[in-house]
Amino acid sequence: MLNFNEYQKLSELIKSNPELEPIINNMSLFSLSELSIDSHDIKNYIAYLKTTFQLVRKKSPEICDNPYFNRMEKVISQLIYHMERTTLYRYSMKKTEKVSISINNIMYEIPDIIDDTLDNSCEFSFCLDDIPDILINPEQLKTLLTEAVLNACEASGCSGEITLITRKESDSILVQIVNNRIISDDNHSGNAPLDYNQLIKPFFSTKKDHVGVGLSIIHQICLSNNAKADIHEQEGKTVLSILFQL
Repeated sequence: MLNFNEYQKLSELIKSNPELEPIINNMSLFSLSELSIDSHDIKNYIAYLKTTFQLVRKKSPEICDNPYFNRMEKVISQLIYHMERTTLYRYSMKKTEKVSISINNIMYEIPDIIDDTLDNSCEFSFCLDDIPDILINPEQLKTLLTEAVLNACEASGCSGEITLITRKESDSILVQIVNNRIISDDNHSGNAPLDYNQLIKPFFSTKKDHVGVGLSIIHQICLSNNAKADIHEQEGKTVLSILFQL
């Protein structure tokens, strides 16, 4: 997993040595198209399992008393959730068409998206300055901001106070998602610095039944849009910052 500085150096290297681009692109064992085909097949198999399960339950309702059958239902749901999350992670690497778009307009949509996704009781407040539009793919921007706010909500147990901030800084736009609670988990005491490079590793999660791709998705979208993300503690709060270059 590249950090922002490593990505910048690699980009400069390719610009000055274009013959390296096909070599670097072939360093992966699987292309995105190959992964997409495999993922599509797996999702079809899971859909078949789910349909079969629902049919059996409808035809033989007495089988629902069997604990193994109930466990199967939970496992199928977990498989579907994992496939949806890994598919979203894969698409965060995809090259997309960019247009001029308002960050603030998307920010106002995010709480409704979160409430449709989670059983959420977080309270949202906005501190959005008058900022210029940025050049980015609208769906990628929506995914980026949704994942950022989703991460903050889940870290607060879906019951905290989340502040959404935007402001212009020199030649950049700063977006901040402020969680009034310090992140606390098995790997972070609440006092030690947050290790962003550890948190963005794909499939790294300290939460049970989570895939661990949320911050990885944010990181990938930032890299493809000349943006930089960071997570840190400030005045007793956890702050996820995203800096977009104008």
